[in-house]
Amino acid sequence: MAALDANTIRNILIQKGFEKVYLVEKEHNCVLFLGKIGDFNIIIGIYSGVRSLYAKIVDASKVLEPYWKCEYLEYVPHGLYTFSNNIDELIEKIVSKAKIIIK
Repeated sequence: MAALDANTIRNILIQKGFEKVYLVEKEHNCVLFLGKIGDFNIIIGIYSGVRSLYAKIVDASKVLEPYWKCEYLEYVPHGLYTFSNNIDELIEKIVSKAKIIIK
């Protein structure tokens, strides 16, 4: 899959419900964001896999800040995953999962 465009993803996340979104890390097959919804900070790792896109969504309070890295986030025992073949659908699912986490 192609490299992920962090600016486009950030803008769509804001359009779909996040109040603020900060880029934490960008690699060729991963972008990591810190998103704010209400009083909650959510870490969002978006990965480009071999066959599809996937994301891991985690309450930022569950992960120590030094571990806010693409390579570490997948191994954090907290959070939810979602999968899709296109970025728009993936972001819809990310917003939905983030709302589950903040409840």
